[in-house]
Amino acid sequence: MRRVLSILILISAAALNAAVPLEGFSEVVDKVAPAVVGITVTKEVPFVQGFDFDEESVPEELRKFFEFWDFDIPAPRAPRFVPGAASGVIFDERGYILTNNHVVDGAKDIGVKLSDGREFSGKDVEVIGTDPETDLAVLKIKAKDPLPVAKFASSEEVKVGDWAIAIGNPYNLEQTVTVGVVSAKGRSNVLLYGGPSYQNFLQTDAAINPGNSGGPLCNINGEVIGINTAIRTNGLANSGIGFAIPSDMAADIADELIKHGKISRGYMGIYLEEVKPEVLEAMDIEEEGVFVTRVVPDSPAEKAGLEDGDLITSFAGEKITSVDQLRWLAASTAPGTKVDIDIIREGKRRKITLRLAERPAREELSTRIEPLPEKEEETKTSILGITVKDISDRIKKDYDLKHGVLVEDVEPGSLADRAGIRVGDVIVKVNKIPISNVKELKRLKGDLEKADVALFQINRRGHTHFLTIRP
Repeated sequence: MRRVLSILILISAAALNAAVPLEGFSEVVDKVAPAVVGITVTKEVPFVQGFDFDEESVPEELRKFFEFWDFDIPAPRAPRFVPGAASGVIFDERGYILTNNHVVDGAKDIGVKLSDGREFSGKDVEVIGTDPETDLAVLKIKAKDPLPVAKFASSEEVKVGDWAIAIGNPYNLEQTVTVGVVSAKGRSNVLLYGGPSYQNFLQTDAAINPGNSGGPLCNINGEVIGINTAIRTNGLANSGIGFAIPSDMAADIADELIKHGKISRGYMGIYLEEVKPEVLEAMDIEEEGVFVTRVVPDSPAEKAGLEDGDLITSFAGEKITSVDQLRWLAASTAPGTKVDIDIIREGKRRKITLRLAERPAREELSTRIEPLPEKEEETKTSILGITVKDISDRIKKDYDLKHGVLVEDVEPGSLADRAGIRVGDVIVKVNKIPISNVKELKRLKGDLEKADVALFQINRRGHTHFLTIRP
C-alpha cells in the first residue's frame, strides 16, 4: 500500500512539474511585463450641491447662526478633478496601446509610464479611438526609442483550466503579477455599471483589483489571451471572480480603431429573447434559435419581412443558439452586407434576406409604452389564475396589435403567476389560436384546463413573448 501511495505521489509531482515551470512564472513575466504600462488619468467630477450655497441663498435663521458663531458662509464649490490609475499593454511597435474605454472615457489628462521608467503625457499621448460597446480603447504614444511589444495568442485556443497570469498596476502598485486559471469562457449577461453591451468574457480567479483594468491576462507561454476589464466584488476588492475581454475580440476592435477611429456595426433592428425548452416542446419544434420579440419600425428587419414571434434558427449559415451569439454575429458583420436568415414562423420554415444597416451608437431604439389608464369594456373572464378583458382600439393602435385580450389580474401563486404572466400583458394567441376577444378565450377554457400544456403568446409593452402553463 505504501509503495502504491509513493508511486501516486511521484506521478502527481511529475505531472505538476510538467505543467508549471521549475522557475515558476518568471519567464512568462519576463516576456510580457516590459510591454505592460501604467496609465494615469485625471477626470472631472461635478460637485453635487448639498449644504453648500452662496450668501444670497442662505435663510435668515441660518445666516444668524453663522454670524453668532463667527463662521464664514460656505461658498459654492467648483467641480473636482480626481486622479485615477489603470493599466494597458503595448501591442504594436508604432506605440499603440490597448486599454479599457472606461479608463480613458472623460479623462482630461492621460499619462503613460513604461516598465523601463519612460513617461509620456500631454501631446505625446493620443486617444486613437474608443468603443464603449466592448469597453476597449486604443492609445498611441510618441516614442523615439524602440518599444517592447506583447505577443497575442488566439483566445479560441484557450481552455478552461489553463493557467492565467494577470499583470498590471492595481492600486497604482506597478508591475504586480497574480496567477490563477481560466475559470470559464464565454461569460455574458454580467451586470456591470456602464459596462459593455457585447460580452464574451474569459473568467479567471487570478486576483484582479482596481487598477488592473486594461492590463493583459496571459497564458503560460507569455502571450496575451485577454484584456482585464472587470471584477465581481460583492463589496470586496477581489472575490476571485475577474473578467477579461478575449484577445481575438480585442485585436479585431483595435485594428478597426486604428484604421477608422471608430467601430461600425451591423444592425437588424430587432429585440430578441432566449428560447425556453418547454416553449419549443409546446410548439413541436426541435431546432434551437432565438425569438424575435419586437421589430423596430422602418428597420432592416421590418423591410426584410421579419415579424414578432419569428424563431431565428440561423444567420448567414451559422446556427443560432443564444441571443448574445446572434447580436455579436450581426454586429461584427459590415453594414450594407446582405445576409440570409432562416426562421420558423407558425411552424413553417422560411428564408429571409436582410441588408444590414449601421447600428446607432448606444441609444434607445424604441419608446417604452406605459400601460394606458383607460376604461375598457367590462367583458371579463378568469382562467388558470388570470383575469382578462377585451382591449380598446387605442391600445391596439399603440401596441400595433390586431387582436388580443388584456390581463387585468394575476392570482398570486397561481399557474399563470408561476409561468410569468403579468398584469398588463396582452394575450395574443393560445396554443397557436389567435384570440380576438374574451368570448374566444372562454371557448378554449375547458380544453386548456384539461391540457397537458398551454402555450401562450403574449405582447408585453410592444414585445412578443412565449410562455407555457401546465394545468
